[in-house]
This record gives sequence, structure tokens and C-alpha cells, in this order.
Amino acid sequence: MTIHATTLESPQLPLKMLILDAARKLFAEHGYAQVSMRKLATTIGYSPTTIYHHFKDKKELFLCLTEETYREFLQAINEILSVSKSPKAALKNILHTFVTMGLQNPNAYRVGFMMETDLWNAKNSHFEHNPLGKTMYDRINSCVKKCMPPGSSEEDILVTSNSVIAAAHGLTALLVTYPNFEWGPVEKLKRQVIDSAVDAIV
Repeated sequence: MTIHATTLESPQLPLKMLILDAARKLFAEHGYAQVSMRKLATTIGYSPTTIYHHFKDKKELFLCLTEETYREFLQAINEILSVSKSPKAALKNILHTFVTMGLQNPNAYRVGFMMETDLWNAKNSHFEHNPLGKTMYDRINSCVKKCMPPGSSEEDILVTSNSVIAAAHGLTALLVTYPNFEWGPVEKLKRQVIDSAVDAIV
């Protein structure tokens, strides 16, 4: 995940990228509800009107950030699927990559996968504003399906897919939230959590 890791002081930084970088940091540190366009404008030293030239509202700005994160991860998934020799090897690699990319860019991970917002509610699909996220999820789901016996029910595929995603996401969220906890060797921990979850698929 090569999410921009730029500094706010750089005069060469394009304004839209400056806005996105500052917004990602603010969302990750304060949560969606506590961030306003005015607060963002103050952070980067511009007027709110300047930000509205690039994004019509906070929702569009937030969705732009999530889309950027999902696009990066979807690209990684597609590359893994194109070279993997077996569905289980591909699935393990995808989930390991998921954790690695989250640790490399914790703010992007918080915004993309850990943020509570009012964008998803009981009336809307979680993927309504999130087509790249849906494609990403479907790729993993399809890979899980190939790991399972022929004739497996859609319910079993769904539960199995969500269980391995939960293993990877749960581990990533813990590592991102408590980076100084004594986890032991992270690569060994990833293998223990992810490989065990994938190898349990029968």
C-alpha cells in the first residue's frame, strides 16, 4: 500500500494531495464525526472554500481516501492471484499482504477498515458507496470458494470467507491499535493466525 506519506510543509505538494494527507491523519486520530472541513482547512492553512474547490463535502473526501486504500489493496490481490499456484497459497499471501500493508500505513488502514461513520446504516449496503471494496471482498470470497470442496453451500462459503477475513483484520487492528504491546515476532504471529485459519478450510 503506497499511500502518500508526505509532510504538510512541502511547498511542492499538490494541493489536493495535501488535503488528502491531512484529512487521512485527522480522520485516523479523531474519528469521522470529529473532523470538519473547517478543522481540516485550519490544519493545512487554507480557507474552507479552497477545500470545497476539490471536494464537495466531508463524505466525498472520506470516500476518496477509502477508495485510494481499496485500490491499492485490490491491485495487490490481483497481482497475487496472477502468480499463485494454488488457491490456498494465494489466500494466505493475500491475507499476509493485508496485514503487512495495514502496518505500513496504519492511518490509511484505520480510515479504510476501522472507521465508524454514518455512511453505512441499516438501510444501505455496506458497499453502496464502496464499489472497489466490494470487488476486493469478492476476490477474496472467490479465492475461499476455490479452497473449499465442490458443492459447498453459499452459506458455508460466506461464513468461511468472513472467518478468514476476520482473522486477518482482527490481527491487523490489534497491531495497529497497540503497536507497543509485546506481540513477539510479527511474521511468526501472522503465520500462526492466518495460516492456521486458512489451513482449517476443508
